[in-house]
Amino acid sequence: MTFIEILISPLIRFFADALVAFCVSLEKLPFLRSPTGYNNPRVRRMVGGIGYWAHSFRLTLPNIRKWMKTRGELFPMVLQVQTINRCNAACAFCPYPYTVHLQEKRVMDDALYSKIVDECVTEPDLHDFVPMSKNEPLLDVKMEERVAEFKQKAQRHQLVELVTNGSPLIPGRIKRLMAAGVDLLTVSVNAANEETYNQVMVGLSWKQVMNNLEALSKEDLAMTNVYLRFVSEQDNRKDLQVFRNRWKGFNLFTFNVNNRAGTVKDYETKIIDYADFIQRIKRMAGSHTYPVCPYIFSLMHILENGDVPMCSNDWANREVLGNVRTQSIREIYNSPRMNQLRELMAQGRFEEIDACRECSFYHEWMKPLTAEEKVQVVEPVTG
Repeated sequence: MTFIEILISPLIRFFADALVAFCVSLEKLPFLRSPTGYNNPRVRRMVGGIGYWAHSFRLTLPNIRKWMKTRGELFPMVLQVQTINRCNAACAFCPYPYTVHLQEKRVMDDALYSKIVDECVTEPDLHDFVPMSKNEPLLDVKMEERVAEFKQKAQRHQLVELVTNGSPLIPGRIKRLMAAGVDLLTVSVNAANEETYNQVMVGLSWKQVMNNLEALSKEDLAMTNVYLRFVSEQDNRKDLQVFRNRWKGFNLFTFNVNNRAGTVKDYETKIIDYADFIQRIKRMAGSHTYPVCPYIFSLMHILENGDVPMCSNDWANREVLGNVRTQSIREIYNSPRMNQLRELMAQGRFEEIDACRECSFYHEWMKPLTAEEKVQVVEPVTG
């Protein structure tokens, strides 16, 4: 180990571990109470951006640590299910218009959906059931029925999260979704004014979404925790503080745009640039916290035809690992190929995996620094 690593690496590891421990401990504090969903034991401790990160850490790190230690069987802690392969938007940071949109419109049949649900509700490691993946889930006219089916069979700790762009979230739909049992409702807004919204959320109506959010704010949200999401990129980053001030009544969650495993067009024009020093600190802390990618250790997603692509971030579906029509979720998740991919990651061989090679998560968070880059991290500190 070089002097540089001895000097700064332990500090970064310490602060990364402390941050994760702090975030996870928040969910255990009895006095912590969300402004929405405060009577729901599954989500009432989720407060603000830190609450969402705490929830994410809690649902991704245990499987990673278990597999790295034992190479034992896993079940996804978060499952995304695409019940319809359609969206009504063409967001600037999303590959949908030139990937999924080009497919024939398809809706998941009831028998397949029930098969997925019936396996999930027997698995104690499954915590978050998300009937959304690469789509706008509320375009599925059966969504309320699908949520209710899962909730009627689910274990007490298992929750349903819906992620929507908010345009179909009209008052009547809001009431039906809450009655069906949605625990966590995340609305992707990504702007604080109509001009920016039209640039970023192409094809949607700012006025419609604002009206829907106003109606949502007037509902009894004691059992449904509501998060507004802001994906920050070059076109909307100036709106972030205004966004926070405007929607203080809801929980807010922000994160930077990513390239969806290299499938987002013109990603270089959208990415938020940080100083090289900050980028390297991110990678040192990120690769320590996540030495492997949580997407194949803790998450899984199923397409409307039953296919299971390796990664939900890979809109090109470069590798399909199985199909739940003929296989179980557990069988696919512990298949020889899945474990081979995990082993490649554990050995740091991300670039041998097609979807990972171009992925911004890997390059911006998990790719270990070279010896030269470690020197460049310390130089600003040591002067």
